[in-house]
Amino acid sequence: MKILTPRNNKDYYDYLTGIYGEDEKVVYDRRAFTVLSNLDSPYFSYIPTSADSPKKEVRKRDWTGNRLKWVTKYEATELYCILEVGLKQYSFQVERYLDEDSKVCIDWKLLHIKEITKKDRAGSTPMTFFKAKSRYSFFWRDETLELVIEKDGSLRNPILTGTPITSLIPAQELYQELSSYISSLNDQEIIDNRTDIEKAESAGFDRKTSFRNIK
Repeated sequence: MKILTPRNNKDYYDYLTGIYGEDEKVVYDRRAFTVLSNLDSPYFSYIPTSADSPKKEVRKRDWTGNRLKWVTKYEATELYCILEVGLKQYSFQVERYLDEDSKVCIDWKLLHIKEITKKDRAGSTPMTFFKAKSRYSFFWRDETLELVIEKDGSLRNPILTGTPITSLIPAQELYQELSSYISSLNDQEIIDNRTDIEKAESAGFDRKTSFRNIK
């Protein structure tokens, strides 16, 4: 797979192009992107806000063995999001809270991976980040969590480096998902119309320090 991306905005899976090689027919155009770790967002920013608080002690009824009992739990602010990569949707739960030193803690958990079809895709780019709302359904003792994508504010072609996502989705898996999906779009040709200078800079060359400019 060939990745079109501006210089100095590589992602954690980009190195695999050097292992698998570049296929001119499989092109991921990532020139319009968003660096998630730079966002002022409760999902990624460790800067405290007025909405942040320590975990709260909550008394609730829960099943313990075959009996329904009152138990004490400590709950943080829960956020949900979905990363759509090709024909897979990765659902995450994010807990945000203040520790004893009033520092922001953000804990990520991968909830599940859902395989989808092309007609079920929510995003218009090979990879898209969405916020999500939670919805619970109950049947006897079973509680099922369902996430609903919020399309407003979606982020196309996110750069994942610097986020917890990189430790939850292996680079090889994400790369293969992107490559397989883009390969299936045989009727949509993406033309690499970058200049020779832009191509060289994307490959890591610096015009200021290039040997051609050494005097």
